[in-house]
Amino acid sequence: MNNNNILKKIMIGQNLKHFESKEVFEMGGLKLSSSQIKAFMAGSQNKNFEKISDEQLEAFLNGLIIFSRGERENPDMVPRAIESYILGLMQAGHRDTLDEISCLIEDAKDGIEQGCDNDKT
Repeated sequence: MNNNNILKKIMIGQNLKHFESKEVFEMGGLKLSSSQIKAFMAGSQNKNFEKISDEQLEAFLNGLIIFSRGERENPDMVPRAIESYILGLMQAGHRDTLDEISCLIEDAKDGIEQGCDNDKT
């Protein structure tokens, strides 16, 4: 399997749009144009096909880690993957799922508050 196929499978598996892939590359330290990313995704018979290098794929994978979990230096930042997922649910009208996520967040907040109360005693 070549790097282009790996990139395609990851983008499809993660349900990344081209603009999100561009952001992932930037988080990995590469500033690429949308047309260059589309060229990576094109079939090898396509005249616009461009082979992705090992270094470019590495930058994408490093960026994907940051995109998925947030930066180490800024742990309070909501990871873009979670943000994108919630916005997708909103746009698709999945109110029940959003309500369930909201309940989980409230439970987590309650757990944190109880943990802080226990630390004071």
